[in-house]
Amino acid sequence: MNSTSFFYNHTSQWRYEKLKVNEILSPTADPADWQGSLIDYNVRAERMGWLPSAPQLQTNPLQVVKEAEKAKKDPIEYVVKALKSGKLKMSCEDPDNPQNFPRNLFVWRSNLLGSSGKGHEYFLKYLLGTQHGVQGKDLGAEGGDKPSEVVWHENAAEGKLDLLVTLDFRMSTTCLYSDIVLPTATWYEKNDLNTSDMHPFIHPLSKAVDPAWESRSDWDIYKGLGLEKDIVAVPTLHDTPGELAQALDVKDWKKKQCEPIPGKTMPNLVVVERDYPNTYKMFTALGPLMSKIGNGGKGIAWNTETEVKFLGELNQWSCCC
Repeated sequence: MNSTSFFYNHTSQWRYEKLKVNEILSPTADPADWQGSLIDYNVRAERMGWLPSAPQLQTNPLQVVKEAEKAKKDPIEYVVKALKSGKLKMSCEDPDNPQNFPRNLFVWRSNLLGSSGKGHEYFLKYLLGTQHGVQGKDLGAEGGDKPSEVVWHENAAEGKLDLLVTLDFRMSTTCLYSDIVLPTATWYEKNDLNTSDMHPFIHPLSKAVDPAWESRSDWDIYKGLGLEKDIVAVPTLHDTPGELAQALDVKDWKKKQCEPIPGKTMPNLVVVERDYPNTYKMFTALGPLMSKIGNGGKGIAWNTETEVKFLGELNQWSCCC
């Protein structure tokens, strides 16, 4: 999920949005084609597969797959038909419905409730349901124009999160508000690799001392958290052929302008196996897809059979010694 859309949605900042689309519209565009609020266009982008969503479906995706299997239908085909008929709905269309709340939030080394989150007071009021400093009135109280793509609830939901967990080596503001703080190892207490989009290099960190007291490395913490299938909506990825799916015009299947086609007019749909008893084994092993579909990114993939074979032989040799 792109974090900007996620927090704009679930901290209910859209309920206070006064900026209208026509105020930022290109002078060459027809205003009649671009009506609505900013959250409306975010919903359309998620619906057409341009942006990721979280949560994605109003019905638990684990239950969706079970219903598809019970009906003896392919889960992807089942979801497409259910979305088209309206039997199944996307969560982004009704963000204040309790079925669509984010219930659990894991924060990894980010001061989300401090300097990182934009609209701090809205986070406190709507995600945590705690003391806050929101002073303005929402569109309902002010009689403003409401969004057309999302359901409006007169009483906005507060305190959506049931559990907030933070991994950090600092006692940040987010840690102070968290239900659980997992103390992670800091620099020189773990072997690690660091890089980012802005770094043209990889920064290796070598462990010099053991982590202090109960702290662990990020890897060991996640490794300690541990056969279902659910359905996941995957947006159109940039730098891939999928970006050309709607090259000449924009059509919305919800408005019956076209058929809902995964990967073309809506997100790709992927069935994912959730093998919880083997989470530890899967987390610490090289998965089978590396040899099936290869390795890659940015729309480029390459065959890694040689490397996979080498790793298998290396680990087999190591286990026998």
